[in-house]
Amino acid sequence: MQNNPDTTLITAKAPVSAATHGGRAKCLQRLIRLDLPVPRTVALSFNAVRSIAGGQMPDIPAVVMEFPADALLCVRPSSEDPDWGGPGAVLNIGMNAARFAQLSNTLGHKAAAAIYSRFVQAYAVHVARLDPDRFDMPETCGEDRLAEMLQAYQDETDEPFPQDPGEQLSAVLQSMARAWDGTSARLLRQARGAPADAGLGLVVQQMIPGFGLGECGSGVLQLVNTATGLPQITGRYLSQSQGREALGAGSKALYLERDERGLSLEDVVPEAFAQLKDHAALMRVKLREEMQVEFVIGNGNVHILDGVRVPRTARAAVRIAVRLAEDGVITQQEAVMRVEPNQLTELLHHQVDPEAERDVLAIGIAASPGAARGRIVFTAADAQASAARRE
Repeated sequence: MQNNPDTTLITAKAPVSAATHGGRAKCLQRLIRLDLPVPRTVALSFNAVRSIAGGQMPDIPAVVMEFPADALLCVRPSSEDPDWGGPGAVLNIGMNAARFAQLSNTLGHKAAAAIYSRFVQAYAVHVARLDPDRFDMPETCGEDRLAEMLQAYQDETDEPFPQDPGEQLSAVLQSMARAWDGTSARLLRQARGAPADAGLGLVVQQMIPGFGLGECGSGVLQLVNTATGLPQITGRYLSQSQGREALGAGSKALYLERDERGLSLEDVVPEAFAQLKDHAALMRVKLREEMQVEFVIGNGNVHILDGVRVPRTARAAVRIAVRLAEDGVITQQEAVMRVEPNQLTELLHHQVDPEAERDVLAIGIAASPGAARGRIVFTAADAQASAARRE
């Protein structure tokens, strides 16, 4: 599989490129070349995903055999440009009654039920396209709720929840491939600058549970502030979690470095925190970009799941480019080229001082990149009438 151009085990020398397998697959290969602890991953090319959307599946048993027999898998999108988006990731593929029994013995019933329930919910809603309300999962999901969800799936589909990992994986791949070809998805990515025939790759990755004994959990980390571009370790970590749950966990999530406001990852597992900082610094230099690191800690050990370009405001984009040039990571000429003209336009708008006191009357979607002043109206008809009066 390592030399198969369409279903490729990602190794340091595998035939993977952003133009054929997408940016996520190529980034993972670069991380592997840096000897970072990346879980085993298989990349599916644009051509393979187009074939899947048309009903022609790759050798699924061969893909499954690339992973340990008891491994759970996740599938993530890998478009050529991350800004083009893609279908959401599906986690815990391979979870079934037998695996639930095994994990109940090793992780405990509560953790095993949470993993199985999350997969049933994701599979029912995003793969089988069933009513999400039937599969609403409370914050603490036990075996009773799991049984209800499995029964709801059988009631809705007239068949039991699939137990074969290969069948589960095939259905997930088909669902994601067809979602990419949907009209709404196509129009959305074209609005973001993607060509009409933009391809989607998929990566199948071994799951690191994020649940269990010892310190386990997941989080994200970056070395700069998204709004200002100034050096600042930001992100969150949540014990006993998967994916990017830490970002929406509120007060239950931990800070990363020591913080007077509450407990931090550095307090709980300082060695893992130090490793994460080192990995992020290495990625910054070798990938020549400020990266957001998605990670999992399993029994105190760090695993790097993904690295994506840090999202940034126009002000942060300029500052990041300048700092990378000052540190010798990129040239001054490349720093200039990394700042888009529209970002400069946004930066030069009048801005409200972020430190100024203000009375917040409403929150909405910004129509302008800068500050504005004028008369407020509350309906489209009033806005048209006001514009006709040149107000």
